[in-house]
Order: sequence, then structure tokens, then C-alpha cells
Amino acid sequence: MFVGHFGVLSARCVDRRRRGIGALALVASLLFVLPPEPFHAAAEERPIKIVGVVFDGPAPADDTVLSLSRRALTLDAIEQELVRLAAREFDVRFPEAKRLSGDWTLESIRSALERQMSDPEVDVILTLGALSTNEVCRVPELQKPVVAPWAIDVGAQGLPVAGNASGRTNLNYLISPGGILRDLEKLNEIHPISTVHIMVDTRFFVAIPEIPENVVAGGRSVGLDIVSVPVDESADAALAALPPDTEAVYITPLLRMPSAEFDRVVEGLIERRIPSFSFLGEVEVERGVLAGARTLTETPRLARRVALNIHRILLGEDAGTLPTVLEQPEKLLINMSTAEAIGVYPRWRVLIESELIDDRRREALRTVNLSQAVEEAIAANLSLRAFERRVAAGAEGIREARSPLRPQVDVFAAGVVIDDDRAAASFGSQAERTVSAGLSVSQLLYSDAAWSNARISTYLQESLEQEREIEFLDIALQASTALLQVLRAETLERVERENLQLTKSNLELARRRERIGFSGPADVYRWESQLARNRSATIRAQNQVDAARILLNQLLNRPLEERFTVEEPALVRPDRVSGFGRLRPYVDNPGSFRLFREFSVNEGLRNSPELRALDAGIQAAERAVLAARRAYRSPTVSLAAEVERRLSRDGAGTGGTGLPPGIPIADRDNWDIALRAGLPLFAGGARKAELRRTTEQLSMLRLERELLAERTELRIRAGMFAAGSTYPAIDLLGEAADAARKSLALTRDAYSQGLVPIIDLLDAQNATLVAEASAANAVYDFLIDLMEIQRSTNTFDFFRSTAGREAWFQRLKAYFDAVRLQHEEK
Repeated sequence: MFVGHFGVLSARCVDRRRRGIGALALVASLLFVLPPEPFHAAAEERPIKIVGVVFDGPAPADDTVLSLSRRALTLDAIEQELVRLAAREFDVRFPEAKRLSGDWTLESIRSALERQMSDPEVDVILTLGALSTNEVCRVPELQKPVVAPWAIDVGAQGLPVAGNASGRTNLNYLISPGGILRDLEKLNEIHPISTVHIMVDTRFFVAIPEIPENVVAGGRSVGLDIVSVPVDESADAALAALPPDTEAVYITPLLRMPSAEFDRVVEGLIERRIPSFSFLGEVEVERGVLAGARTLTETPRLARRVALNIHRILLGEDAGTLPTVLEQPEKLLINMSTAEAIGVYPRWRVLIESELIDDRRREALRTVNLSQAVEEAIAANLSLRAFERRVAAGAEGIREARSPLRPQVDVFAAGVVIDDDRAAASFGSQAERTVSAGLSVSQLLYSDAAWSNARISTYLQESLEQEREIEFLDIALQASTALLQVLRAETLERVERENLQLTKSNLELARRRERIGFSGPADVYRWESQLARNRSATIRAQNQVDAARILLNQLLNRPLEERFTVEEPALVRPDRVSGFGRLRPYVDNPGSFRLFREFSVNEGLRNSPELRALDAGIQAAERAVLAARRAYRSPTVSLAAEVERRLSRDGAGTGGTGLPPGIPIADRDNWDIALRAGLPLFAGGARKAELRRTTEQLSMLRLERELLAERTELRIRAGMFAAGSTYPAIDLLGEAADAARKSLALTRDAYSQGLVPIIDLLDAQNATLVAEASAANAVYDFLIDLMEIQRSTNTFDFFRSTAGREAWFQRLKAYFDAVRLQHEEK
């Protein structure tokens, strides 16, 4: 009887490195228990081949966690791959009647396997489940080819091994390197632990008790105490089974637990601040489990391998000679929201190699594009706001300078006390105590110095306003450059991360080469050294991104570590710049480009706030020189009037005047009016020194203007030549990067076959890294050069209105037409 072929698990000694591998097989064994609708291909007189399928048990309910994972891989995926692969030779079918399911018991699974073995219509048997895979691998002699993709642990299951094949006729199983022990090592990297509790569905725990036992034994070998926790459908029971001092929990697929109950398990673990690791990986990490190491993108490779092996069997190869090891890329996934909630902070080296899910630390509060960044910087930048206050203070300075030219009005009160004998001897003209009040008015009729000071203050204010314009444009350049530097840093970080993943992949390749004898351990050590350097470079690149973001936030007057997303500008290619189509005729040949540079220089000089500021300063200096010259012959003329009334007088000198009758006596009111003109004859040489000083200052400003005009022209021309070189570099360095990637692929393939030494692959990888970094830099070098040109010509494109842009093109056309006309006249 077929049932009798199922023996007891043999205690085979295998290399410890293979213990615990193949855990990925467990996923599919628990996920895919019912097949989808069959896929039929036209026979077209090809031989019909029937694939019989055995499932471990019925499909889970729709509300279970496992049902959510079925989208990762279904029988339909295997069927489509196989039908496409074998389309020319066979009409491969997966009839509904040949899809048998157990009820999660060994007896029912053995019965299903026996029926498929005895069915003459079935050509190949496919087991989709860990239990069915385990049972069929125990059969010493198989009458039909069997493909069993869900092997879990070579040692615990006693799987036959012959190199990279089973070595047993008609048997092919698939197993992936790594497994639960590898997952636990990754959990230990995230958060150091000494004991871990593993949640296992009771059905699986009872059916294959050797697997948990083997994991426990393997844990001891790496210094971990592992405690198995049988779990049914209740979240409360699962949580209650965990002791208060639980350090960490490893969650295997919980076959029958409803989705709501699973969420309660996750919430309970978070409330108790217990780190957790999911065997299934991404599908459960997204639901709140701390970490996992399997993504939904791994399983299509498994479907293709299953289809390929069945196809090779149908072509006549023995299943026992087909490869059993399925390499799967490693990728750690971490739920950062859960990590923050339970107070677990992975090290940098772990974070840089992981995919971060629900990373609220990096959740963008806003999206920033180029024009928004510039406008926000101008509106909120503290430096510019301080300059606005300086300009406002300067406007009040003009009023202050003009105030001496306006009437001056004073009101006063005075109290005078003199000695009594003098008061008595004054014949009543002075009392011992007198109180008076009055009003004085003065008007400066003419003063060249005062008028010069008022006019100079106006020129200085105009210069200050131009300096504000300079600050405005500088802030625009700083903000746009800072945003582009953020994009550059993010791009270079991505390049470093991709290079890090490539090094990890090459390290695994070197380990495989060592296993099959292509190379020794030296290559492995060399790649491990390279991996450490790449990790350091990636951490440095990530910190450079954060530093660039902090600088941009500072320019925008935002909290320095506030998160944001940068929208890539549409300026990566010039043809996306406004009006580039109209601009092309003016730059598409050396002669036109030279005239365009001349026009740009003229525009830049005409619009330069730096030159306008100096022009205002020169006007102020000219007025100061004129005032210094006029000081020798320009008088100061003023008019003053004063009215005073005596309010009270008492004490000595108030009894009578003692003068003969008829002599006039002053009343209590006094007034006077004075017109004054003055011209200083000698001021100790101050006027001559002032004239010389102002003259020298004027000469200095004129020289500075000439120098500034030269520098402005140089800045414009240099910027245009720089952009003229960095733009073509975008395509050229992009082509270089493509060529480097192709060379790397060829070198890596040759290295995997043992045809080239490790140094060739290292050189190819480093050349690719440099080429990709250079290509990324070329884009942002051009964009920064473009911003520099717009700053030097004082015309940022995002500040122009449609009318302003049209006027600019009209001036450009008029300039070219004028030059062309001059040439025609010559």
C-alpha cells in the first residue's frame, strides 16, 4: 500500500549551515490551500499532460491573515508559467478533479497522495503545503514524479540530499537558504535578545513536531533560548501564553486565526512593548509586526522555478536530479511606527539595509517644489525680514535728514532767583524771584549742508533698497540651490544604497562559489570588507541628505528637522524651460550663442541691483563733494522769533522802582525777531579735509562700479559656458553609466561562472558606482548652473509674468535684428 511507504523521520546528520533553511516554503504551505479556476490552453494535437495537486487543507476564511497573503502566489501563477513555458511541446492541464485537499491531518493528506499516485491520468504530482511536502519526501520509492516546493528544514525533515538535488528518483523538493534561525539573527540585530517565544499554529505543531524541536536546538547553537507557544484562533489565549518577561516574539503563519484576532495579537504585543518578527514578512509587517524578511515580490520567482522543474520532468529528466536550492534575495523590512511605539531604535547599519514601512519619522508634512521654496524663503527668511526692517529704518532716516529744513517750534518756561540786594538795587527792574514762559520759532532759510544731507540720505536709501533687491535675489539663489542639493543628496544616497545591495548580492555569489568550489574563502572575506565600506558610505550619504534638508528648512524659517517631500523640477532638460523652443535659434550655433551672450550681458548689467546700488552711492558721493566745495562760499541763513511773558515776580525789588515819574518801565511781555547769516572763515582745516575725503570716496566708488561691471559680465559669461558644458554631460554621462552597468552585468556573470577573478568584478562595480554618481551629479550641476545664470542676469524665470517673458523675447529679437542690420550696412 502507498500509505505504508510513509516512514518515521530519520535522524540524519547534515551540515549545520543547512539546518533551518527553507523556511520560505512554509509560507506557501499555509497560504495556498485551494486552487483557482483552471487555465485551459488549446491542445493543437500536442500531448496532454495532467498535473495533480495536493493541498494540506481547505482554503482559509476570507477574514484570515493568510487569505490576504494569497495574492502573493497562487496555483494560477504556477499554471500560467508552466502553460507558457511548455506551450510548444505539451498541452498542460490542471483539472479541477485532480486537485485534492486534506483537512490538515496526516491521514487525509496521505489519502490524497495515494489517490494521485494511483491515478493513471496524472503525469506529475504537485504538493502545495508543508505537510504534504513532508509526507511525500518520506516515501523511499515514488512511482510518479513529484515536485514538492514547500520543504522547510533539511535536517529536521530527513530530506534526501545529493549535492544540489534530492538524489531520489522522481523526487524534487525546493528549499530556500536561511529560515527561522536566520530571521532570529536579524531580530537580534534589530534588538538584542536572549530568549524568544515562537507562536506556532497547533495543527502544524502536532503534525510536524520535529520542526519546532529542531528550531529550539538550533537556537541553542547560536546562544538563543527558544520557547514554542502553540496558538489556535484566540488572540487573548495567545497573549496569555506569553510570560510577563517575554523579550521577543516570532510569529509563524497562524493558519486559522481571523484577521481581527491577529490584529489584537499585534496590538497586545505593542502595548506590552514586545519586539516581534514575522515569518510571512511584508504582509504582516504592514499590519504592525515590528519586522520581517520576506517581500511579496519573492514568490513569482518560486512559481517560475516550480514551472521550470515540472517542464524539465515532462521533457524526460529525472526529478531527483533537478536543483533543490532556490536562492532568494534577503531584504529586512521594519515597521518604524511600531519601533517607535515600543521604544526600539535599530542601529544605523540595520536601517540603511532595510525597507522602512510606515516611517512616520520621515512622513512628509508638506511637498515643496522649486518655485514654492523660493517664494517661501523670500516670505519667511529671517535675514530678508531683518533687511526689510533696515530699509524701513532708512526711510525714517530720510525724514530725519529733512527735518532741519522745516520750521522748528519750542515752548519754554523759566524760573529765576537772584540775591535780594541785587534785586533791591535794580529799581524794580528785577525781582528777587521771577517766573516766565515763552514760545520760540525758527526756520532755516538756506543751508547747503542741510540740503545736501537730505539729498544724500535719499540716495543712500535708494542704495539700501537695491541692496534689499540683492538680498532678495541671493535668497532666491540660495533656496533654489539648497532644494537642488537636497535632490542631489537623495539621488546619491539612492546610488549608494543600490551599490550596497549589489555588494550584498555579490557576497552571496562569492559564498555560493565557495560552496561549489569555484573559489576559496578569500573572496568572501574581500566582499565582507567591501560591504563594511559600503555601509559606511551609505550612512554618510544618508546624513548628507539630512544636512541638506536642515539647510533648506533654515532658509525657509521652518523647524530644522521638519520632514518634507521635494518635487523634482521640470528643468532637468532645457526643452522644459519656459520658451526654450523660441530660444533655440539664438543658441544653436557658435555665432548666435556669442550674440546671445552679449545680449545676456547687456540685460544683466541693465538689471543689476548691485550696479544700481553703487550708482546711488556714487550720486550720494557726488552730492557730498559738491557740498564740500560750496562750504567755502555758501552761508547759512536762518530766521528766529521768540515771545516771552513774565508770569509772576515777588521778593525784593518788587516794592517800587524808585525812578522819577515819566521814565518808561518794561511791561511783562517781551518778544524779538532775528535774521542770521553766517559763513565760517576757518574751521581748523576740516572743510579742506572733508573735500578731499569725499573726492577720494567718489573716485573709489567709480572704480568699484567699473570692477563690479566687469565681474558681473564675467559671472554671466562663465555661467553660460558652464551650463553649455554641464547640459551635454547629462546625456553623455548617462550613456557612460548605461555602459558601466552593462559591463558590470557581463563581469558579474563571468565571475559567477569562475571565469574572472574578484578584482575584475570589484573594478566593474566601482566603475559603475562612479559612473552612476557622475550621471546623477551632471543633472544637478546643470540645474545649479542654470540657477546661477538666472541670478547673474537678475531674472529668475519663476518670477517672470507672461508679459515680462514676452517683453524679454522682444528685446532679444530686437538686439539680433540690430546686429544683423549693422552687418548688412557694412
